Amino acid sequence: MHGQSVADGAVVDRAIRPGRAAGTVVLLNSLGTTLSMWDEVTALLRESFDVVRFDQRGHGDAALAGGPTTIDDLVEDFVSVLDRLGLERVHLAGVSIGGMVAIRAASRRPDRVCSLAVLCSAAVYEADGWIERAAAVRQFGLDPMVSPIMDRWFSREFQYRRPEVVRNYAHMLRAVDREGYAAGCDALATADVRDDLPKVTVPTVVVGGAEDPATPPLEQRRIAGAVRHSRFEILPGVAHLAPVAAPAEVAKLVSANALDQWE
Repeated sequence: MHGQSVADGAVVDRAIRPGRAAGTVVLLNSLGTTLSMWDEVTALLRESFDVVRFDQRGHGDAALAGGPTTIDDLVEDFVSVLDRLGLERVHLAGVSIGGMVAIRAASRRPDRVCSLAVLCSAAVYEADGWIERAAAVRQFGLDPMVSPIMDRWFSREFQYRRPEVVRNYAHMLRAVDREGYAAGCDALATADVRDDLPKVTVPTVVVGGAEDPATPPLEQRRIAGAVRHSRFEILPGVAHLAPVAAPAEVAKLVSANALDQWE
């Protein structure tokens, strides 16, 4: 079903003012979404930055490599995108599993990362839940998961106010290849970046949603507490997909952290 590598499928959105970009921001997706989740954030970041987005393995048009998928594999995908585009160091932002990948990349490849934004993520998850979800998706597909996942991704208030967005994201989730999604669950079941956190030395902002049931604010507080140069922000009325529910706030925080222009 999927054909191209993540590097081949990377999308570059150039800054509005050519030649005056304040660097490049790379955005890493959550499980079950495609690079379009960053559309509104990208439109705002392009005022100052070049922006790079790409789909995770088994999502969108990206191929799913054989064998188990790990966080380290996803870090290698990130590095391969930089190499293909000729980028040395970038500002890196990731949401959910993308946040875990971003933490490990900033820890282990500091030569490629100059600032870090971790959105609605955790340093480690309970393995059993992800193992069970992977098995269920492989057996029954994603349809039974859609409604409960929408309740994790979006607050009740947002679902009432923006039902068209929720419908679009339900369609996006259903379109994900079941093995691609299950492979992401496998990666989350084994992922643990707690030891990476003290090794992150770049400016970092950790952002959570006040109404996020998947990674509650306590998880972001733990991450921020273990990273030396970090700021901690919680967005009111926001659940798990902060870049979708609060794109202006997310873009502002990513930009301020990258430029070190905090108010």
